[in-house]
Amino acid sequence: MTSATRANAAESTVPEAGHDLSARAIAYRHLLSQIRSGHLAGGTHIAAETVAQALGLSRMPVREALRQLASEGFVTLRSNRGAVVTPLGAAEISELYEMRAVLEGLAMRSVVERIDAHGMDESEIALKRLTRARHDTDWFVEAHDQFHDALLRYCHRPRLVSEIKRIRSTTEPYLRITLRMSPTAISNTVREHTDVLDSVRSGDADRAECTMRQHILDSDIAELIGGD
Repeated sequence: MTSATRANAAESTVPEAGHDLSARAIAYRHLLSQIRSGHLAGGTHIAAETVAQALGLSRMPVREALRQLASEGFVTLRSNRGAVVTPLGAAEISELYEMRAVLEGLAMRSVVERIDAHGMDESEIALKRLTRARHDTDWFVEAHDQFHDALLRYCHRPRLVSEIKRIRSTTEPYLRITLRMSPTAISNTVREHTDVLDSVRSGDADRAECTMRQHILDSDIAELIGGD
């Protein structure tokens, strides 16, 4: 599948209103997908009426979806401008990466204690998929998330995992910027994920925590987007 085909597929994943999802859920998933993919960049104004027309919905479920996205930090509701995709400066992005590094490093301690042979096999498959996706940014991001999720399934601390995934979703547009702008980001990411899996396989919780933390902190997104 080509990058263009994947992008089109990502944009067409919103179910029709007649399916099981509510109208609010349809609007929420559509907007979240657009924000995470970078199609709606930070600072972009979102007109509820325009979104409603595009999805064939009324404005009310779109507004409800925007309120949910605002509660999660993806958009900011302003009295004079309505909904705006929350823009993040370099310092804020760095803080999110630091938070995720601490949390996902902690999660690896639980993973090392609980992961079994099947989990290691699934993680190996995810790593191979990541390696094959080197030339397609959309596929690479998908494979990246699948690798992390394959490990996090063995962290039996649901609130911790939920917060890690929330931060990862918030920073996904900046991961895409890194992959597209840095000539070494993809090769470095594959190598770092290999190191992470090796550390988990070792059974050494300290090493696994440290390796995951370092992997996340090694991102050069702050330098790529510039300072505040």
